Amino acid sequence: MRLKLALGLCLAGIALAMAVPTASAAPLLNILNIYEEDEYLCVDFYLKDALDRELIQAMRNGIPTRLSYQVDVWLDRANWYDKLIKSVRYSYRMNYDNWDTLYTVDAVAGERHEVISAGDVAELVHLVCNQQRMKTCRLRVLDRGRSYYVTISAEIGALSAERIREIDSWLGGDETKGKSESGGMLGFVIGLFTPGSKTAKTKSNIFSLEGLTG
Repeated sequence: MRLKLALGLCLAGIALAMAVPTASAAPLLNILNIYEEDEYLCVDFYLKDALDRELIQAMRNGIPTRLSYQVDVWLDRANWYDKLIKSVRYSYRMNYDNWDTLYTVDAVAGERHEVISAGDVAELVHLVCNQQRMKTCRLRVLDRGRSYYVTISAEIGALSAERIREIDSWLGGDETKGKSESGGMLGFVIGLFTPGSKTAKTKSNIFSLEGLTG
């Protein structure tokens, strides 16, 4: 009986470890593909090991978690400063709804706001960490024969009580809160985190329009 109980507890521990990443893992950004679609330069990328055990537990205890991305397209200029062509910022605020036992996600991109949900941790990770067909800039602003690259940064952490109140105020329709931050509504993506937040950055290989796939 004791052997069966010990085996059951061991298997349960293994299943939990597989479902939720360990707290010690640092997040990693991987660029999967850069291509053209619908006259835009698009990027597919994946953030690995972002939602660790501590953040999942914090959400279950009622503390929201914020994940933000910034995607920059750069013109590579030899022997001179590289030129920023386009910067795209967006973020996710994640909460756990104990009543409906699901994760709710406020997705904010510029002035756009959308509320979506996930039934479990695996679905939540896929929703906020697996980014596909991310539109960056229109192809017409890029020149053929020139070299470019993409940089991506991500930051994730639990929100402070002050930031929770500010974001709730903006989501409730008080635009003065959002616009008081640097960069308008996009200011909510920057500087939202507690000192324990984690970051990840990556840079693509150099590419040209001629080398893009459609």
